[in-house]
Amino acid sequence: MYFLLFYEVVDDYIERRRAFREEHLGLAREAKERGELVLAGAYDDPPDGAALVFRADDDSVVMDFVAHDPYVREGLVKKWVIRQWAVVIGDQ
Repeated sequence: MYFLLFYEVVDDYIERRRAFREEHLGLAREAKERGELVLAGAYDDPPDGAALVFRADDDSVVMDFVAHDPYVREGLVKKWVIRQWAVVIGDQ
């Protein structure tokens, strides 16, 4: 199954993320290496959020990512949502 994780970030996210970026990217790289994280990235213009695509048996993998993400812990993410995604076309 696929899951989408959407982040809505605070207005000064770009300035504040610098201190936590390496930890956040390390967490993402580890999830990618385990085969859990498929795609991830921040919105470009405006930079007001991010989207991450996970592949897992259930949403616990995504919940664990959120629980350990410094962007969430440090208040850079003001809202997040997990949605199960039914992929119709694409590599499965």
